[in-house]
Amino acid sequence: MSRETKIGLLSVIVVALMIWGYMFLKGKNLLSKSDTFYAIFEDVTELSISAPVVLNGFKIGTVTNIQLDKKNVKQMIVTFIVEGNYSIPKNAIAAKKSVGVMGGKAISLEFNAVCSGDNCAESSDTLVGKDIGFIGSMLGENEISKYTSELTLSARSIIANIGKEGEPGSVNETVRQLEIISKNMAALTASANRLVETNARSIESTLQNVAKISQGLAKNNENIDHIVKNLNKISGDLAKSNVDQTFSKLNTTMDGATSGIAELKTTLQSTTKTLDNLQGILQSVEKGNGTISKLIYDENFYNNLNKTSRELSLLLQDLRLNPKRYAHFSVFGKKQKAYTLPQEDPVQSEKK
Repeated sequence: MSRETKIGLLSVIVVALMIWGYMFLKGKNLLSKSDTFYAIFEDVTELSISAPVVLNGFKIGTVTNIQLDKKNVKQMIVTFIVEGNYSIPKNAIAAKKSVGVMGGKAISLEFNAVCSGDNCAESSDTLVGKDIGFIGSMLGENEISKYTSELTLSARSIIANIGKEGEPGSVNETVRQLEIISKNMAALTASANRLVETNARSIESTLQNVAKISQGLAKNNENIDHIVKNLNKISGDLAKSNVDQTFSKLNTTMDGATSGIAELKTTLQSTTKTLDNLQGILQSVEKGNGTISKLIYDENFYNNLNKTSRELSLLLQDLRLNPKRYAHFSVFGKKQKAYTLPQEDPVQSEKK
């Protein structure tokens, strides 16, 4: 064999290996039997070329191409191959499922029984595509309704028992407190409504009065402006006037008033002292000490004094009426007449 022939054979083998490697990287093994199928999906998010095709979790093929459906741009055509001798029925479903928590999609072939004869799908057939969500991929479609029912019942039970008396936990205590607060707010709102209804007329009257006041202020706006101008003028006049001298005179007057108040204080102190002495005398009289107290409290002393005063009055009256009774003298030595008792003698009248 010539050298040129060896180089040609080596080149053919290298090219064949490159083609096989390229097809292998795309997921197609040229050395084994494989069938090509198609599936249509509306959304191929996270589904990529070389994604696995599995049957009951076992990889039996690979996705080889994803392209847009030219007849309906809202759909995507996914091409995949199945390697090995598998009898896939025509009604098999190509389900797009998640392959893990970290992401990634795969095509899972689902059917109930192995086909035979004309019921088997042939290469280049299009299978029904179905998109299964993450939860459905993890639990299985048959388990979703079961878990959903259990979760619904558990949630209903938890919600129904939240806030009941005897239920432990801060959440239940918080709900109970919120219920109490809600009742208090309802009672407060009802009280406020009753208060508003009761005082509706008063509030309406008050608003009317406020409106009248506002109208009055609006009508007297010019007068108010005039008053403000006058006040500004008065303030200016005060600023220009000799306020320091006025305050100085006022301070002098205040000093004089302070001195007068001091003298009045001294007078009041003297008066207070005199009143204290008078109070002492009155207390002594009240205790029965001295002539005044005897005059006030001793009835015999009063009666004697009264009798003496009466007799002295009668003596003076008798002396005025009968002076000869008390003075006996004669200028020429004549003999005095005998004493004649008057007809109206006050002493005799008093004795009768």
